[in-house]
This record gives sequence, C-alpha cells and structure tokens, in this order.
Amino acid sequence: VAILRSQIHFYDIENCRLREELNRSLRLITQLPSDYLHEVSDRLGCGSAIILRGCFFLFDERAEDWSIIKRLLDLAAQDSSGRGFVFDGIASVIDSIDYTLPGTEECIGIDSNELQLSQCGVEVIASLLLRYRDGSYEGDLSFRVPAMSYITKVYSYSQHFGTSNEVSSELPAKNETALQEYEFHTMVTAIYKDACLSPEDSIAKRGFESLQGIVLSTKVESIPVGKWLDFLDMVASNSPSISVQAARISSLGLIGRLFLTLMPELSNEKDNWSQLEDFTISSASVVNENLRAGRATALFETTVETITNVVNVLSVAKQMSMATAEGESFCAWVSETLLYELEQVGACGGITNTNRPE
Repeated sequence: VAILRSQIHFYDIENCRLREELNRSLRLITQLPSDYLHEVSDRLGCGSAIILRGCFFLFDERAEDWSIIKRLLDLAAQDSSGRGFVFDGIASVIDSIDYTLPGTEECIGIDSNELQLSQCGVEVIASLLLRYRDGSYEGDLSFRVPAMSYITKVYSYSQHFGTSNEVSSELPAKNETALQEYEFHTMVTAIYKDACLSPEDSIAKRGFESLQGIVLSTKVESIPVGKWLDFLDMVASNSPSISVQAARISSLGLIGRLFLTLMPELSNEKDNWSQLEDFTISSASVVNENLRAGRATALFETTVETITNVVNVLSVAKQMSMATAEGESFCAWVSETLLYELEQVGACGGITNTNRPE
C-alpha cells in the first residue's frame, strides 16, 4: 500500500532517477506470492487504477512503464475483489480521451495533446479489454458487453494520434505491451462482427474506423501473413448491405486502406497471390455495386475518390520501393482490375498514370 501511495503522489514529478526507483518498487509487487496478492487484490486494483488514470499520459512510449502497469492491472483483475477497480480505471482513461478527441465539440478549449494515449498504451489497454471480453479472469463474463464497447473505441485513437505517436525504433522488437497474434485476430474479428456489421450506422462507422486504426498502427511484418489474409477474406466476404449506405461508405474506406497498406508487401510472395486475387475480385464487385447504385449519391462520389487513389498509388508501387518486380506486376493487375470498374461508368478522370500495360 505504501508503494502504491508513493506512486500516486510522486509519479508526475519529472525526474528520471525518481521514476526508475518508483518502477523498481512496483516491480517488487509483481513478484509477491500469489496467495498474498489474492488477499490484497482490492487494494492493488484500486491503487493501480488510480496510477493508470492519473499518469497514463506521462508514460508516452516508455514500454517499461506500460509493461509494469499492465502486469499490475492483470494481477489485480485475477481476483473478483480487484477486477472491478481495474475495469473502472481502464474505462475512465478511455472516457477521458474520448471527451477530448480532435473535432468534437467537447474538446473546445482543451489541449487534447495532454490526454493522448500512446501506441503502447493502446496495445496494453486493448489487450486487457480482450481478457475481460473473453472471460479470461475466472470465467467472469459480466464485463463482456462494456468491454466490447470500449474495444471499438480504443483502437480508433490510432487514427487520431497515429502520426504523432509512432512507436520508437529504439524500442525492443518484442515487449510485453505489443498485441500478440491471437489478440490481433480476436480484436479484428470481434470488431468486424460485433460493430462493423451492426444495423446501426453510428456503431458500424465506429467499427470500421477502429479497424482502419488497427491497420494504420500495426506493422505488416509483426503479424503472420496468414492472419492478414484471414482478415482480408473476412472483409471481402461480409460486406454491409448496399441499402445501408453509411456503413457501405465506411467499409470502402477500410477496403482502400487494406489495398494501400497490405497489397504492396503481401504481393511480393507468389504464395499469397491466390487469396489476394480473391480479395481484389470481391472488392471490385463491391465497387461495381456501389457505382451502379446511383451517380448523385455520396456513395458514388466516395467510391470514385477512394478507388482512384488506390489505382494511382498501386500503379507506382515499384517507384516507391513498396514492391519487388513480381509484386509490382501483381499490383499493376490489381490497379487494372479496379480501374476497369471506374471506366464502366466513365469515372476515371482522376487517374494520373495513363501508361497502361499492353
């Protein structure tokens, strides 16, 4: 208790030596016997939640800070007496950031930079929320619904803050804060099925924004190729209905992002081509349906704008050192396939590369 109190009172002091000593003290707590931690899980949960809520914006991209607080929160949540405190602390952090997101009316007069969640923070909180969602703590599923709600929020922060919170190249390649393969798969599947395919426009839109945040913030090489291909298959085979145009527009934004982020790298291996072809053909079908739903619509305009951008970027993938010679050839095929759909409705005026292969 004394260690937790000292953290609460001293952690915001800008002194590297003091911060190191405080972290060393916290690490001692994680090494206590499990039977002892069981008896004090309520105090551990409450103290750790207060530290998280009051100091998360001080952690920045310090993987050590985040890994320690993640360990403490996870230990406290193992027991029912500390589980509620931990979840409330996580929820409070997300709610405070949600209140100050750029572009919201509530953030007027508030410096949102003071309440940013770093990429390490996003990954730690997402990882803990997944455990609540899946009942990993003694099979307790009572937090499942609110955990899902917060999961769909937390990854959208990568979109708002991605450019200023890129993970430092000085961090170790593997650390306790990173989303693991299973967590990535569980996260994208849960968001897509529970949020993106929701009949409510606002929920679906938030879901697609969250998935774009995941794609933007996850290095392609950090996730096995098979998981990325599974993700593409899920998106291609489960598009929102054309009758729900708001969700359809959001879905197209995700498809465009997947083309630009994954295609140049994954197409470098011929073993991936079959599944990438399936994704491209399915996406072209979605584009065709969007374009034929009516010209004087936001869906038509967004589709033309998004696909034009994809075609232009993929056509110069080689020049941008994004693809090998084989990958460039495949990207050219993708570009031609999507361009064909624009040509069918006379909407290819924005294409910049007119040197098409014979």
